[in-house]
Amino acid sequence: MAVFISFEGGEGSGKSTQAEVLAERLANTGVAVEFVHEPGTTELGWQIRDILKRGLPGEREFSAEAELLLFSASRAQLVFAALRPLLDRGDTVIVADRYVDSTTAYQGYGRGIPLEQVEAVNEMATQGTMPDLTFLLDLPPVEGLTRIGNLQLGFQFDDSVLHADDVRAREGARFEDEPLEFHERVRQGYRELAAKEPKRFCVIDATLPESRVSDLIWNEVCDRFPELAAAKESVEQ
Repeated sequence: MAVFISFEGGEGSGKSTQAEVLAERLANTGVAVEFVHEPGTTELGWQIRDILKRGLPGEREFSAEAELLLFSASRAQLVFAALRPLLDRGDTVIVADRYVDSTTAYQGYGRGIPLEQVEAVNEMATQGTMPDLTFLLDLPPVEGLTRIGNLQLGFQFDDSVLHADDVRAREGARFEDEPLEFHERVRQGYRELAAKEPKRFCVIDATLPESRVSDLIWNEVCDRFPELAAAKESVEQ
């Protein structure tokens, strides 16, 4: 069966960890799983990811609109080269660490680009390819940024703390270094998106222990997709 599951959430919410846990859990049951990462996965995606993370020689800052279009170019290639072929094949569960909702939350609500413009770009990039289920790991930004050692409240963290977390090292500090108000807007955006599409979204309290979050996600996947119930039973036996 073809199923597309995405994970969303603010900085420090644990969405990347939980996406990996679910992908591994499904793979261990014998389900065909493909894990995709945004931006990344395709060669174009990795090139864009590097540009967004490091900037370009002599030009490290981008306009909000350029940022939106770079993310969307990566997504368009992901849809074309990976998602559509896998979904058309019909025998794979796709687990995505971020997808189109990130752009609406970060570039729309966070950066303040008019939502109708963001929506138009998103529609072009996705060509209607949307997740069957989206997990939103909801966490107060203060807690998320504290988890990654980068809450900007006017005091300075030791560099050894700033760079200790492996996820931070991979992702760079493009959004983590934004002020708290930015992250509050992003969270509000995610919550509004989830309220508009309750059938697609499953909101998880990310303040819960990591193992509890993993179990809630696993149970939701199996409840939503009865075809995976056998996989659930095989794990529990």
